[in-house]
Amino acid sequence: MFDTDVYLDRLGYTGPRTATPETLRQLHRRHLMTIPYDNTKFGPADGDLPANIAAVDLDATFDKIVRDGHGGICFELNPLFRRLLGDLGFETRLVSAGVRQEDGTFSPDLSHLFTGVAVGEDLWLADVGFSGPSYLDPLRLEAQVQHQYGCRYKVVEQQGWQTLYRRSRTGPWRAVYRFSPSGRRVEDWHGFAERMREYTDGTVLATAVIRARSSGDGHLLLVGKRLLSVEDGHEKTTALVEPEDYAKAVATILDGAR
Repeated sequence: MFDTDVYLDRLGYTGPRTATPETLRQLHRRHLMTIPYDNTKFGPADGDLPANIAAVDLDATFDKIVRDGHGGICFELNPLFRRLLGDLGFETRLVSAGVRQEDGTFSPDLSHLFTGVAVGEDLWLADVGFSGPSYLDPLRLEAQVQHQYGCRYKVVEQQGWQTLYRRSRTGPWRAVYRFSPSGRRVEDWHGFAERMREYTDGTVLATAVIRARSSGDGHLLLVGKRLLSVEDGHEKTTALVEPEDYAKAVATILDGAR
């Protein structure tokens, strides 16, 4: 059962419960550091996804992730965080996105879900359910370049979409995902699971085990046995050939969920 006090205790948050950008920043960063992304726990054991992958049972998801200490994916983590923000008085909306793929194309819109948070005249992007690497603090929706933890971010309007770009200290500007900031309804995802299955069929996305967590000033992303670590904007990719190295990486990422 969803419980705001239990949630905040799980995040180790004891600060003000006021709907301000600073409260949002603290909660967002603590969430990414505490609760990992883990795509191995989503859906029933038989592998069949529900007709609407965004219509999650928040009470059951809360028990699994917050009380029992598991990780989750965007369709679990971001709705939970949105509910928490709503209970604290924030004005929120569902936002959908298409994620940039290795070949430079984007996955279908609706393949990612995150949260828009309105505070005064500003709209903030809050995403605690993206495997990454991405932003650790919420981003204000604006054209100006924003800096955090050695990385730079900007949102560019392109072909009717807002596209989020990220640049580390060691790489070029690279798109993260594209989205429309206007709000979505949960009903918009009805039937999308089949479309997403057709899109990923035969690709690494269909079978890859993905786990990720913020490391404080950076990010750890494990896709299969390839580990991407980001520290103060410096990126390093390592192939984990030895079983003990892989086990250590998994333990490091999932440690925040225990």
